[in-house]
Amino acid sequence: MKHIIVAVCGSMLAAVGFAESGKLTLDQALEQARIYSPELRAARLNTQAAEKAAAASGRWKNPNLLFEAENFGGDLNGFDDTEYTVGIEQTFERGGKLKKSRAVAEKSIGMAFQAEAEKEIALLANVRLAFIEVLAQQEIGMVRAKQEELGRAFLDVATRRHNTGGSSELEVIQAELALEEILLAQAGYHAELKAARIRLASLMGVAEHTMPELEGNYYTLQPLEDAVIADGHPALQRLEAEIAMKRAMAAQAKARDAADITLAAGYRYDAGFDLSTFVMGASMPLNFVRAGKAEQAATLMQADTLQAEEQELRRKLQQDLSMLIAVYSGAKREAEITRDKLMPKAERAYELSQAGYEAGRYSWFEPITSQQQLAEIRIRQIEALKNAHMARAEITRFMKEGM
Repeated sequence: MKHIIVAVCGSMLAAVGFAESGKLTLDQALEQARIYSPELRAARLNTQAAEKAAAASGRWKNPNLLFEAENFGGDLNGFDDTEYTVGIEQTFERGGKLKKSRAVAEKSIGMAFQAEAEKEIALLANVRLAFIEVLAQQEIGMVRAKQEELGRAFLDVATRRHNTGGSSELEVIQAELALEEILLAQAGYHAELKAARIRLASLMGVAEHTMPELEGNYYTLQPLEDAVIADGHPALQRLEAEIAMKRAMAAQAKARDAADITLAAGYRYDAGFDLSTFVMGASMPLNFVRAGKAEQAATLMQADTLQAEEQELRRKLQQDLSMLIAVYSGAKREAEITRDKLMPKAERAYELSQAGYEAGRYSWFEPITSQQQLAEIRIRQIEALKNAHMARAEITRFMKEGM
C-alpha cells in the first residue's frame, strides 16, 4: 500500500511539473512513465518478493512436540498403570543444505533485479520513440501551417488579379485546388499527431488532452561512434544470474543425498511405579537411492545450455546495435544533405518564382510548384531527423541511459 501511495503522489507531482511549465520535456516524460508504468511496478514488486523469499530461506526447521501415552486403561485400572512421554524432536540438515538453500534464493534476487532493469530500458526506449513521433508531427504541423498560410495568400492574389482582369479563372481554380490539397494533407497530419500523442500519454499514464505541447531539440544530432555491447547489459546479466542460480541449484541437489539426523529428547513418567525417566532418541534415513547426483548433473547441463544462449544473445545484441548505428548514420547524413544542399536551393527557387509571378514573368504553375517542393523538402528533412532520432532511441535499449 505504501508503494502505491508513493507512486500516485509521484505521478501527481510530475504531472503538476509539466502542467505549470506549459511544455513537456523528454526528461519529464521519462520520469512520469517510470512512476506510472504498471509493468515496471510489477517488476519492482517481483524483486521485493525475491528479497523477502531470500530472507526467509535457509532457516532451521521448527522442532516437533511429541506426546505419547501407553497402557492407557490396561486391566481396567484407568490411568493407574499409564506411561506418559513428552518430548521435543529436532531435525538437523546435513550436507550444507541451509547454506545452499540461501544461495539459490539470493541468486533469484539477481535474476529479478536484472529483469526489472530490462523492463525499464524497454519502457524508456518506447517513451523516447513516442516522444520523437509527437515532436516530428509537431514540426510537420508547422510546415503544413506555413504551407496553408502561403496557399491562402496565393489564392487571395490570384482572386484579386482575376477580378482586375490580370489573370484567368484557371489560375484561381489552380490556387483553390492547391489549397485543398494542403488542407487534405493537414487532415492526415492531425490524425497522425493525435495517435502519437495518445500513445505517449498512455505510456505516461495521463489523459491525452491534459498533455501539453512537447519541447525538445529536434534539429540537433550528435555523432555516434561504433559501440560494443557491455557485459553489464541487463539481458546478459539476467542470464548470468540465471546460470549462477542453476549452479547453486545443482549444489543444492547434490546436498539432498546427505542423510539428515533427527534427535529427540523428553520426559517419561510411569504412573504404575511412580517413576520418572529422561529419554533420548535418534533417527537417520538410509539413502540407498541417491537421486541428488543425477539431478545435479541435469541442472549443470541446463546451466551450460544457458551459457550458450547467453553467447548467442550477445551476438544478436551486437548485430542489432551495429545495424542501428548504421541506420542512424545514414539518416543523419540524409538530414544534413537536405539541410545544407536541398533546402537552400528550394528556398531560392521559391523566392525567384514568387518574385517572377508578382512581376508577371511567370504563370501560376511556377510559384505553386516551387512552394510545394519547398514544403516537401522540409518534411523530408523532418522525416530524416525522425529516422535518426528513432534509431538513437532504439540504441538506448542496448546501451546505458543518457548515451
